This record gives sequence, C-alpha cells and structure tokens, in this order.
Amino acid sequence: MAILAANIKFYQCTTWTEGDSHGGDINLSNEITTGVGNNIFDDVSDAERVAGDTEYRKIFIRNENADTWAAVKAWISSFTLATNDEISIALGTPSGTQSGEATGLTYYSPDSKGHADVLSVGDLAQNAYKAIWIKRVVTALGDGYTENAFTLAFESS
Repeated sequence: MAILAANIKFYQCTTWTEGDSHGGDINLSNEITTGVGNNIFDDVSDAERVAGDTEYRKIFIRNENADTWAAVKAWISSFTLATNDEISIALGTPSGTQSGEATGLTYYSPDSKGHADVLSVGDLAQNAYKAIWIKRVVTALGDGYTENAFTLAFESS
C-alpha cells in the first residue's frame, strides 16, 4: 500500500480561541482545509500592525492511511510575503497549551527538508497524530499586507 496525500489531514486543537488557554488535544471535529483564508491565523488588525503582535497556533497532522507514514519531516515551504511578518514552527505535545508549552519552546524556520532545523515528526501509524506549534511575529510599524499566507510542508525523509 501507499501513503495517499488525501489521507493526511490537519486539525485544530480543542481550544482554538486565541490566548493563554489555546491548545489541548486534537479536535477531530475541526479539520483545517488548505487554500482557505484565515484557516490558521486571523487577519492582522491595524492596531496589531502598529504595535506589533506575537501569536501562537497549535495544529495537528494526522495520518489516516492504513500504512505507517515513516520518518516524517516538517518545514516551511513558503514564507509570508509581508516583510514584517515571520513564521516559525516547533513540535508540541497533545495536552500543551499556549501558556504552559508554546511560549517556552524553541522555534525554527526551516525552509527545506534538508535544512538543519527541519522538524522530525517521526513515524505516524494509522490515525496517529503530532502537534505542531506555529508562531507568528508581526514587527511593529510594518507596512500592511493583503492576502498574506505561508505554507507548511510534510514529507517522509
């Protein structure tokens, strides 16, 4: 058998509301679909753009194939186009929250599977999942940007 991309799914965490309690385990009722605006982060308000802002989101990658997806790596395949907006990622735990886990992690911005800081997700058996924290830092006083986006990539090594 093979690993089908259609059976690799992304889900929100149980507490999706922004803030210290954001996080928790996987929420299988809230799949994140690609190509949808604001599916991870909301728009940066003018006040956030002027003052600067740091936000965290916890997502889950889940293998819904019958076979194990082996030696999975994660990286940022395309970064945001806004010059004052930076994205970085870190591995998390199923129960971690923003205040209890996310703010204390070391984040990386690997740009390829071969990058030294690529995240090693590991093996994902059928219906196994892994938490990924995404950190967005908006530097103060940057220009506004419409339709800002980034892309995460996942692949067996």
